[in-house]
Amino acid sequence: MRRWTVLCACILVLLAMPFAVTAAVVGDGNETVTPAGETGQMGPQTANMTIAAYIAQDQNLTRLYEAIIVADLYDTLNTAGPYTVFAPSNEAFDALGTDTFNQLATDTENLTMLLQYHVVDGEYTAENLTNMTQNETGEEENGGILDIFGGLLGGGEEEENMTALDTLSGESLNVTMEDNETLMIENATVTRADIYATNGVIHIIDQVLVPPGLNLTAVENQTADGVVTPQEPATPVEEPATPIQEPATPVQEPAAPGQEPATPVMGVPI
Repeated sequence: MRRWTVLCACILVLLAMPFAVTAAVVGDGNETVTPAGETGQMGPQTANMTIAAYIAQDQNLTRLYEAIIVADLYDTLNTAGPYTVFAPSNEAFDALGTDTFNQLATDTENLTMLLQYHVVDGEYTAENLTNMTQNETGEEENGGILDIFGGLLGGGEEEENMTALDTLSGESLNVTMEDNETLMIENATVTRADIYATNGVIHIIDQVLVPPGLNLTAVENQTADGVVTPQEPATPVEEPATPIQEPATPVQEPAAPGQEPATPVMGVPI
């Protein structure tokens, strides 16, 4: 009898575990904690700001703001929407190199393509993205007793949780969850999530996202006009011409007896 009581108690503990884990994961639905420990919330400083206005005043996004002005995208991010913007930090732009950034600033077509690759139509919070990558998380969490025992015994295969978002550039971004806690946009990590604005939401990332059709190496090797500057051929060195010497004036012999003397030669006495 005692053995059956212990067995029933163990089963009850195992059945209660998913509910305890779910409660710990859900927590406060109004907050989203990022890997860096920062939480993005609607505060007084951002409640009345558009996406463009927030980027303009954030000292960690000054390089992004400069690029937005050059590409003439300020009005788009200030009036339209809602948008989700994955905003590279200043350090992310610095990693590109000064020459590459300056060349992009002179090529507005490529710069616009680059920036539009960071903007998604619609508002996606970190919680939305997490749920999308996990693909019906609720069904996975409410699995049967066999799934619970399988997890405890280390069974099952890990699957990569991923979803795709269409950007304003026409290309797609892959969004994944790493270790079920770190939100990744392509190879960039979200360092601060859920900065709310009146026309969308901003997530700060640690890398600049480069669309597949843009070759930054080619951009860096171009001049401001977008073409490689040709080098002028070197001027050939001409060999000095051999001076032409005039033949010396022949000296005439003296005339025979009875003949008139020959015309004297200049400088020669007769």
